[in-house]
Amino acid sequence: MRKSQLACAVLMACLSWTSVAWSAEEGEAVEKAIKEAAMAAATFSETRDKQAVLKLYAKDYAGIQDGETETRDSIEKWLSDYESELAKGSTLRFISVVSNLKPGVSGTTAWATYDYVFQAVRNGELEGSDAGKCTTLLRKEGSAWLIQHEHCSKPRSMK
Repeated sequence: MRKSQLACAVLMACLSWTSVAWSAEEGEAVEKAIKEAAMAAATFSETRDKQAVLKLYAKDYAGIQDGETETRDSIEKWLSDYESELAKGSTLRFISVVSNLKPGVSGTTAWATYDYVFQAVRNGELEGSDAGKCTTLLRKEGSAWLIQHEHCSKPRSMK
């Protein structure tokens, strides 16, 4: 009787370890998707590759950026407008940094919280800067993690 209990305990430990390893791997994939989205937007001025950005967002994406709603279509419109400005010779460039990223995964749903800094630079001079916190929800479709919802906002100034 003791051997079967020991065998059961060992089996449960092995199964638990596999689950933790799977979650860590999926957590890394979630981190990669979020960082890739920030990088694709920041390098758009050089690549002009809308699909590099859009492929990371679910078709039904809905987000909130500092109180303003955003959809996948509005991201595509922003990229088109920005591309048009670049074609006219605009020197506006963006820098995007993600830090303190903490992902979680449960099945085909994932979430992450992180800090962001987004800067606009023109002619080598800082034109504007935005920093805050984001919470992002992702959905696994096939082998890819897609951003389904995002809520990013700057902290309120203390009065």
